[in-house]
Amino acid sequence: MTLKEYLEKKRTTQMGFINEIENIYGAKIPQATFAKWVTGVRIPRKKEMLILTEATKGKVTANDFYY
Repeated sequence: MTLKEYLEKKRTTQMGFINEIENIYGAKIPQATFAKWVTGVRIPRKKEMLILTEATKGKVTANDFYY
């Protein structure tokens, strides 16, 4: 599942999900960077990828960024 599909299924905004990650994991993710991940322009680094995988309970993994 792509990050975009996950956000749509969860019915949350990019900023809502970023705030959730910041509150739970303490990771600061700029909105512009996150938007690039959602659109597939950029791939998260390992640290952020692990956070995304954990935050989505395994629904979004590193494999989902490579097509």
